[in-house]
Amino acid sequence: MKRYQFLLFDADGTLLDFETACAHAFQRTYFAQGLDLQKPYSAQLLESYRKNNENWWGKLERGECTRPQLYLGRFADFLQENGLSGDPQALHETYFPLLGEGGDLLPGAEELVKRLKAAGYFLYLITNGKASTQRTRLERSGLQPYFEDCFISEDTGFAKPDFRFFDYVFSRIPGFSAKRGLVIGDSLSSDIQGAANAGLDSIWYAPSAAENKNKVPYTLLARSYEEILRFLCDE
Repeated sequence: MKRYQFLLFDADGTLLDFETACAHAFQRTYFAQGLDLQKPYSAQLLESYRKNNENWWGKLERGECTRPQLYLGRFADFLQENGLSGDPQALHETYFPLLGEGGDLLPGAEELVKRLKAAGYFLYLITNGKASTQRTRLERSGLQPYFEDCFISEDTGFAKPDFRFFDYVFSRIPGFSAKRGLVIGDSLSSDIQGAANAGLDSIWYAPSAAENKNKVPYTLLARSYEEILRFLCDE
């Protein structure tokens, strides 16, 4: 009998190529809102947006802001940081539909979930983000047939790593047992910390040499999908 039965997968950075989706959506938003008339688009501007976006998501994970504050705050900070004038609300409204077009997968992601489903695991997606955008991206990705259900923070009312997000998930998975559940994700602050908060084992998927500065506890460090498969299919 397998040690685990329920695999709770993060989406962005674990299966979905968020970096590509974000870059395309942000660049198109920048031009659609006419910001290029003030300053030519550049990779440095994209990096500035990414930094501010990550900063605001960190605030949400720590309970320091609301979701609407995040959506507007990241654009307001980006504009201020780069000496640009613009409307954060208009940027937000332009950006999200464009982000929803980004359903690209990380290389090997579909084969990973296909093999795990064939091995008899029950797969679920647990993702922070805007519900309509995430659902559109998942539909475009082609991953939905492999998953029993998808839980999005906007729908649950809580964001990872809040244990209440996981309580919501647990209550909606038939026959769920925490001892037989496993979180798989790339983010220490949301996925792996969330697993720890909820009393679940976890696989920290870290293909790059990321540092665990806060010593977040995890069950396994995987540098590749192959390591995940060896752990789950060869046990």
